[in-house]
Amino acid sequence: MKRVTSMTVLTTAEGKRLSVTFSEIDEKGNIIRENERVNKVVVDQAALSNVKELEDFAQRIIDGE
Repeated sequence: MKRVTSMTVLTTAEGKRLSVTFSEIDEKGNIIRENERVNKVVVDQAALSNVKELEDFAQRIIDGE
């Protein structure tokens, strides 16, 4: 099974880029691969809306709201 261990959203010239780090674990709990990375430009409109919502939430935290 693969487990997401971290996610980062970056603003690049191409748009919003999602960087996902994951580990792969076998049925006995042994780590087969770790710190594997996948990068994708987010094109799904629903996902972009969720990213915007999280960015707005983060800004409100910074603004002290």
